[in-house]
This record gives sequence, C-alpha cells and structure tokens, in this order.
Amino acid sequence: MAKTCTISLLSAATAMTMCLSSPPAMAEDTGFYVSANVGRLLSTYRRSDLDNEVVAAFGGANSGFSFGSSSLQKDHAMWSAGIGYMASRNFGVEASYVHLGALRYSSAGTEPTKSSATAVTAIDLDIKSRGPAVAALGVLPMSNFWQIDARAGVYAGKTTSTFLSAVDTDTRSGRLSKSSTSLLVGVGTAVTVSSRCALRLDYMHLSHLKEEAFGRAFNVDLVTAGVVFVF
Repeated sequence: MAKTCTISLLSAATAMTMCLSSPPAMAEDTGFYVSANVGRLLSTYRRSDLDNEVVAAFGGANSGFSFGSSSLQKDHAMWSAGIGYMASRNFGVEASYVHLGALRYSSAGTEPTKSSATAVTAIDLDIKSRGPAVAALGVLPMSNFWQIDARAGVYAGKTTSTFLSAVDTDTRSGRLSKSSTSLLVGVGTAVTVSSRCALRLDYMHLSHLKEEAFGRAFNVDLVTAGVVFVF
C-alpha cells in the first residue's frame, strides 16, 4: 500500500508540474478528459461499532465474554483515476476507478469454557474496498478560470475482509468479499491553469458499503486533490 500511494503522489506531482508549465488560458468547454486524484479518508468504520460486533460474535454481553482491549488503524491514503466527457460547459459524465485504502482492527478478550476456566480470544481484521464508479457532473462556472460543481452517481465497490480469530490454540482464518452498489455524492471546485489542464479539490460521500465478516454496512467520507487533462 505504501508503494502504491508513493507512486500515486509522484504521478500527481508530475502532472501538476506539467500543468503549471503551460501558459494559462481558458479551458475547453466540451470534450473528453482524464483525471487523477489522491486524497484522505475522513471517516469509515468506528472502533466502537467493531467492538460491539466482536462482543455479539462471542454470544453477547450476558454470555460471560469479557472484552479486553482493541485498536483501529486507518490507512487514510486513497487514490482514483478516471475519464469523462463534458457534453456542455454545465454537464458531463465521468467513469473512474477508486481505491479506498485499508482499515485494520485488532481486539483481545476472554470467554468462559466448559471446565470453568477462561480462554484467551483474539481477533485481527483487515478491510479493503476498491472498484469502479460512474457519476453525472453538474458545473457552475464562476469565471473563465474557476468553477464549482456537484456530482451524483454510484460506486460498485468490492470490499474484502481478511480475518484471523483465535480462542486459545484454536485458530481460524479466511478471506471474505462482498460486492455492493453505493450512492456517491460530492461537491468540488476546479481552477484552470492552461487551455488543457485544471487543478481540482473535491469532497465525496459513499454510503452503505457492505462488509462480509460482520455483515455490516459503513459510510465513507473523503477529500481529494487532483489534476484534469482535457483532450
């Protein structure tokens, strides 16, 4: 993941340098374009949600299971790449591939056994989501060089959960995947830096991404910065 993010950041920096080396001019109103974005996740699964799912998986609060500690690490780096078409200065469509990074969860606890002793439990979970997205784009030009816009569409994500659970020496592991179609909405702004290039800043929300290990859905909020090249 670190190597992928580094390559994405270097690509974005190179594209930005190419943009800034061109003489400023008004961007084309219509036509095809390609885009590349890197960003940061603002929110995904909460640790308390996953803690509650672990307690439920071991029989609930009245089962004698004692929850110990837990940790949640979020890989906030994400990236996307897309191609779009502006039918007019005010309307376009865009198809992209989105990689949301990873979320890693660990927890420990104890549960009673038939021999009246207690068994040590541990859970490790790694969740990743990626997939294609399609959106309609509405644009409001504020000047020849600056615009604000909104988008609405769908994200057809595949969420993969790799897990390991242990109760004393009884260890189980596996990999589960769940595909789901989620609503995608967002707002953004773009500044033209040449006749073929613009810099963007976007906020997006993805709702109800489904995850298979606990059978739950979660939302994602993210902010991205990127470069657009017009053909």
